[in-house]
This record gives sequence, C-alpha cells and structure tokens, in this order.
Amino acid sequence: MIKKYLVLFTLIHGTGAGAQTGASALTEQDFLAEMPIVLSVSRLAQRLDDTPGAVTILDRHFIRMSGARDLTDLLRLVPGFQTTTSFETDAPMASYHGRSDDYSNRLQVLVDGRSVYSGYLMGSSGVGLQTLALDDVERIEVLRGTNSAAYGARAFLGVVNIVSRDVRETIGTAVNLAAGENGVADAGARLGWGDSGAAYRVSADKRGDSGLRGAFGQNQIDRFHFSSHHTASGGHEWDVRAGGVDVDAGRGTPGDVGNNARMRYMGARFVQIDWRAPFGDDQDLAITASHTENKIADAFAYLTDAVGAANYGMPLDFSGHDVNDALTLQHTVRHSPALRSVWGTELRREKIFSRAYFDTREQVTTEYARVFGNAEWRILPTVILNAGALVEQSGLGGDTASPRVMLNWRLGEGHTVRAGVSSGFRPPSATEKFAAVRYYGVDGSLLQTTVQATGNIAPEYIRSQELGYNLNLPSAGISADLRVFNERVTDSIATVYNSDPIDFGNIDNYRITGAEWQWSWKPTPATHVFFTQTWTDIAGVAPPVDPFDTQGFRVSHGAPRYAGSLSVMHTFGSHVSVSMLHQRAEETALMSNGGTGPLYSMGRTDLRVGKTFKTGRSSTELALTVQNVDIPYRDGDRKFYFDRRTMVTMRFEN
Repeated sequence: MIKKYLVLFTLIHGTGAGAQTGASALTEQDFLAEMPIVLSVSRLAQRLDDTPGAVTILDRHFIRMSGARDLTDLLRLVPGFQTTTSFETDAPMASYHGRSDDYSNRLQVLVDGRSVYSGYLMGSSGVGLQTLALDDVERIEVLRGTNSAAYGARAFLGVVNIVSRDVRETIGTAVNLAAGENGVADAGARLGWGDSGAAYRVSADKRGDSGLRGAFGQNQIDRFHFSSHHTASGGHEWDVRAGGVDVDAGRGTPGDVGNNARMRYMGARFVQIDWRAPFGDDQDLAITASHTENKIADAFAYLTDAVGAANYGMPLDFSGHDVNDALTLQHTVRHSPALRSVWGTELRREKIFSRAYFDTREQVTTEYARVFGNAEWRILPTVILNAGALVEQSGLGGDTASPRVMLNWRLGEGHTVRAGVSSGFRPPSATEKFAAVRYYGVDGSLLQTTVQATGNIAPEYIRSQELGYNLNLPSAGISADLRVFNERVTDSIATVYNSDPIDFGNIDNYRITGAEWQWSWKPTPATHVFFTQTWTDIAGVAPPVDPFDTQGFRVSHGAPRYAGSLSVMHTFGSHVSVSMLHQRAEETALMSNGGTGPLYSMGRTDLRVGKTFKTGRSSTELALTVQNVDIPYRDGDRKFYFDRRTMVTMRFEN
C-alpha cells in the first residue's frame, strides 16, 4: 500500500515552476510578522489565515514576560489545553480536549521538527517537553485539532511545535539564575559563537524545586543542548543538534506497599541533522535524520509478606528504555502562482527494552513507514483549498490513512473564514499491543500476572468537523481566531479493567463538541493583552463496568466545561515591565479521580515585575515573580496542591 501511494504522490508533485517555497527562504521576521508564517500545520510555510486549522503562537517575548519556568506551564494558556506540573506518572505533561490517561499520548510534540515521544511511556511526550530550556525557545506553535494528515499517529488531537532560537542570533554569552520559595533553585548558561557561514551554541541549565505539596521528594531537571547552523554555496543549509535531559523526581506515597515513595529517573539523549537546499527557483528539498534514546529507572522494595514471607522486600523494578531512529524526506514545489504542494516520506524504527512491561529481555521492535502530501490551491484570489493526506504502515496498526480538506475564504482584508473535515488515527502502543506484566518470587516462581495484552486491538480514529474565523487588523494591533468543533472518536483505546489479567481494547465511542477562541491586542509595541475562552462537552462515554475503572469518568470530564485565561503585559519607558496572567477552569476531573468522584475547579493568578539595565550591548534583568497568588489548587492528583510561590530571577546577556 505504501509503495502504491508513493508512486501516486511522485506523479502528482514531480513537476513545477514558480518561486521558492521552502522554509530556508524565511527569516524569524517572517514567522513573527503582522501576519505570522507557520510551518507546523500542512508542512508548507503559510500565512496564519491560510492554514487548514486553528493555531496559537507563543513568542519569545510572551514566554519571558510570563515568568514561567516550565514549557508545560505555558501551554495552560492555550485554548482547549489541560496541563499538570506533577511528576507522579510522568514528567509535567499537557493534553488537548482532556484525553490523557496516565500518559499524554495523543499529542504530537516536535522540537525543531523532531518527534520527542517515548515508546516506553506508551507514546507520552512528558520528558520530550523538557528538551529545551525556555531561554533557548524562539516560539511555540500549537495546532489545535487533529493533524494526522501531516504527521501521522501522534498528532491524533493536535501538534505542539517548539522552535529553538536561531543560532546566528545568540552569539555571545548569557547567564540566568532563579531562587525562591518551595525550594526553587534554577541556573543556566549559554555560549554562542561563529559568523554567517557557521554558527554554534552550547547551553546548559538546571531547574529544581520541592514539587507540589503532598507529593513525595524533590524534583530536578538538568539539560545540555548543542546547536549549529551551516551555510554553503547554492543556498544549501544544514543544522546539527544534540543534547540530553535528566529528570530526577519523587513519586509514590510513603507506606504504600504497591507504590512506595522513591526517586525515579527519566532521561533522554538525541542527535539530529537537518539538510535543506533549493533546486532552482521553484523547489526545495529537506532531509532530516535523528536518533533518540529514552531511559527510565524506577524501582522499590515490596515491603509486605502478602505473597509469602520469603518474598518480603523483593524488588519491584519498572525500568526500561527505548530507542527511536527516524529519517524524513520532504519535497516542496510551487507548480504555479496558484498552486503549491509538499510531499514526502518518513521511515521510523522504535525499539523498546523492558523486562517489566513485556516479560522478556529481548527488544520489542516496531517499524513505521509514512507517505504524506498536502497541497494549497488558490482557486480564486480570495479562496484557498487545502487538501492532503497521510498513509501509514506499522506493525502495531497495519495500514491506516488520514485525509483532510479545508476551505479558507477571505471575506475582506483581515477577515477569513474556514470550514473543513479531517480525520486522524492512533494505533495501539507497543504496551497496549504486547504487554505482559508478571511478578516473580525470589526463587523465580511466578506469583501473579497482572497485565496480559491479547493483541486483539485496532487503531482508534477521530473525525473532526471544524468551522473557524480568523481576524487580523494590524493597524489596530488586533488578531483573533475562533474554532467551533465537532470531534467524533471511535474505537478509543483504553484499559480493560474487568478482565483478569488486565487487557487493553477498543472501548469507547464518544463525541467532543464545543468552541474556543483567542484574542490578542497590541495597542502599542509595549503592551500585549491575550485573552482565551473554551467551552467543551464530551458525551457518549460508556459507564464503568468495574469499580477500579476510572477511565470513563476521566474521559468524560478530562476537559473542563469552561476554561479561560487573561494575560496582560506592558513595558514602561524606564525599562520596567509588568505582567499579570489569570487562568480559570471549571468542573474537571483530576488524574486520580475514580468512579463518579467529585469535579474540581481552579483559579490561578501570576504576577511579575522586572527591571532591565542596559550597558552598551549588555543587558541585565532583575525580576520578581509570584505564581498563584490565589488559594492553593489541586494539580494532577487530589492529594497534590500548587501553593503560592515567590521567586527572584536574574538574566544577563552580552
């Protein structure tokens, strides 16, 4: 099937004439202009009002003024998103429209185009979200809605594209420090050197605190990142990136024999090479190769004689690691002034090593082959048709396909409506397909099998209908976007708790409906107001058949009925900046909720004031940030609370 579609896409995209279309022709000014250019929707560089979907962009200025210490903490301000800062089941994670289970595995997270999910953690991107320090991030592009038509299985509910700063713009040194309540102790440094032909950057940082009240242990994240950019004659460019992240965090509960308090390690290492070149004035070719390794070390003693006195204190080890290798080729063509297209293929191999999850010392290997294609056709000067599809073949889900069609109609200057249909898929993870969790006594005898996947499981699907409106009035400093959605999920994958041992299956068919919008106002270059609201209803989830089955309730109420945020930022002429960020979410479930347990609401307000001192080309900023000046709220688990935190930060750049 893959070969058949590859031939078809080659025939369609093989010819063209016109102007350069690839990202290599763009600068950061293009991406953050009055009408920003985005890459993460169709894989084409498109104006925001021409894209087949709703996009939120958080730029470097917004990130700095927010006072956030963690990228996940920024995503809570994006319409439709839910986040937690808890380390209990994963690193801090984000989800869209509520479906996350213990891991957020229905959201594609890209860091400079590299997918950062962990196969061992069932496709979660929690650790991947920690790849870059916030000081190294240029912008965050968030597509709200399924994008399997461009990126495949992991983009089931949306895409978060994290773009690092251009190496050529970070020549020099930078140091940042933070200290405050709750054990906050952060430090980072960056060094950049080179010229327009070859530029390099090395950065390292650590972030530590005492975690949420009620959670066990300290949390610390250590990062190292290297990035370089090279240019050659003929417009050829290539980037080399490498780095790693180490997460040491507490989890469990003291005295809980099945989940005793301990420290857990989660880490990742990667290397990535990107090469881009124009071919004439009408075509670009890009090739990306990456290697990623994720490792988990998690073990504790089973301090009970419930399985025999001889087995008291036996080790329970949930450690494992996975390896991802990916190769992507992407060809962009302008066929005429009215027609552009991009097509390509991705090959990926995922290997998981886990005696705990699969009861084998051998690796569990899955191979993926994808072919994708998207076209932008300007039917009329005011009407654009975006159409595309992706087909995928894998050992977990067989052959799957996800098409998308979206029509964008510019009613007038600054006013665009869009309407379309898209579909997405997610094959079962290796754990959901092959898991075999067995416990053995100290003498090697089998004590119990708690999980045994039968493999009788198919991919889950989503069909999304969307109506949107994009407003852009540069003269007034106003931009806005509205998304009205009807998302139907079928054959949703979940844990089958009423099976002994536990299995995985296609359990639910449900519908997610609602509306969300964002409004940005910049009356002056020094002022930014950002306002969002979301209304979400999830219906059709089957009631639980087992008292230990918490999934149905968490799916039905995983997204709040109403959520909103308001961010106000201003910089005075004296280089004093002030920020206020407020978030509200009503009637939502937490990660630990079971049965028909209570729903929770939360409110959070952050305040920040900073002062910048400039001396020549050097600048130093001192800032005071207070996170959650409101009452403590539950975060991720009913036992965990996010309390008020006050911290002082210092940032020096030269």
